[in-house]
Amino acid sequence: MKFTSALVSGLLATSASAAFDKWAPWGKRDYSCINVYQGVPENATLAANWPVEIGFNRNSGRCDAIYDQYPNSNYSVWLYNNPVRELGNVQADYQVRLRDGIPSDAGRVTVTLPSDLPEVDDDTVWYLRLDTWLPTAPQMPSFFNVQGPFRLVR
Repeated sequence: MKFTSALVSGLLATSASAAFDKWAPWGKRDYSCINVYQGVPENATLAANWPVEIGFNRNSGRCDAIYDQYPNSNYSVWLYNNPVRELGNVQADYQVRLRDGIPSDAGRVTVTLPSDLPEVDDDTVWYLRLDTWLPTAPQMPSFFNVQGPFRLVR
């Protein structure tokens, strides 16, 4: 009985540490509607100053077709370290915008992972977030796709 409760407690602690759901909304009216068909594989190891090419479109099949009638704004790519969910929003130990103003019809973007990042507690928990928003849709929702986690070696 003691062994079983110790095992269950250990499993709960392990699952709690890995509980960040990158597909859950990162804020109000935030939907994982962007399809990334080329990018960073989960648990990859990447080097600073290394270019990462991201291929994307809005054809994820995960969003309501009602949004198809609204054009999106330009895309942005953000780098996050150790994001956690707090009160419905996502907070991170560090975040930086890598690229902004990516045209909505680009379909591809190349970003370079910076080498001048601050020291962080865990270099194995980095994420890239590609996002946009619909400025003419009711309540102006945002769409995103998140790649990671990955390790960043400097």
